[in-house]
Amino acid sequence: MAFNLKVISISLTTVFIAVFGLFYIFDNISNLMKLCETNKNLNICTLGSLPVIVLVALLMVGGLIMIINITAYILLSGRTRV
Repeated sequence: MAFNLKVISISLTTVFIAVFGLFYIFDNISNLMKLCETNKNLNICTLGSLPVIVLVALLMVGGLIMIINITAYILLSGRTRV
């Protein structure tokens, strides 16, 4: 069973970039929450906690689905026909 290393490396790079992007988004959301604790005058802080919770949940689910799809792509197309 031979694997196409170019396809696998591109797919793994895509997974790395996607995971790094998710961590960046979650870090910015946590920094915003910390900023809202100290300064309540920002417009985003007056929205309430429900939209923030829904946003984080959607980001997590979307990120997990994206990583699962990319992993499935690696497994299905990483093999070469001999």
